[in-house]
Amino acid sequence: MTVKEIYTYLDEIAPFSYQSGGDNSGFLVGDFSAEVKKILVCLDVTNIVVEEAVEKGVDLIIAHHPLMYRPISKVSANDPLHALVRNNINFIAIHTNIDVIFGGISDLMLAKLGFPKSNVAILPINSDGIGYGRIVEIDKPLSAKELAEKCKTAFGCTVVNYVDSGKSLKKIGVSSGSAAESVDAALEAGCDAIICGEVKYDRFLFAKDHALTLIEAGHFHTEDIFCEDLVERLRGKFTGIEIAKAVNSIDVCNYLV
Repeated sequence: MTVKEIYTYLDEIAPFSYQSGGDNSGFLVGDFSAEVKKILVCLDVTNIVVEEAVEKGVDLIIAHHPLMYRPISKVSANDPLHALVRNNINFIAIHTNIDVIFGGISDLMLAKLGFPKSNVAILPINSDGIGYGRIVEIDKPLSAKELAEKCKTAFGCTVVNYVDSGKSLKKIGVSSGSAAESVDAALEAGCDAIICGEVKYDRFLFAKDHALTLIEAGHFHTEDIFCEDLVERLRGKFTGIEIAKAVNSIDVCNYLV
């Protein structure tokens, strides 16, 4: 099996042409014709992930986040990119293209939350109307605290920040990762609440002023769920390759609670 064959499969399930204009998904480091016997899946390529890959003899790392989004002027010895090249490890990023597909990260969020697969619509974000998020209508309304607690359990969050609108929540939007635009989109779509990975402080103020429950469940926690799902997809397709989630694909932040 080659890097190109793995890339082709990823392009089939989440076409790289779907990525947003500022993204840099795709084959980013290595040799397209290189043989692949071991794959490591992670959210972010960090030095400890590369060290794990070297120890395990991994040929290819597939991550959600690209290492580079714009032209690079220098690479130092502490950069994970330097470690990838030095150790001849191939790297593919599958980012916004897997965010928007049916069965992508927003749909995984709904599944983790135990929300129904029916009554689901696209949450159109930005002027292109691209569906990075989802909207679901639940049968039994929840309070903001109940929904926040549900997120904490579903995503394994250490902390959850939220604004409580004071209303019962029935129509709920979800959007993983950095999702500032999802707050406005959720309000325009008539949502009672929006669950996202992270937003800036002004979005909390906006939500409070507009009586919208806003739940910030963590960038890492809302997207790390991508890893296990992709591992299972790859294992179902490539039976002769060793595929695993990186043990060191972790939240690097510590929290005082």
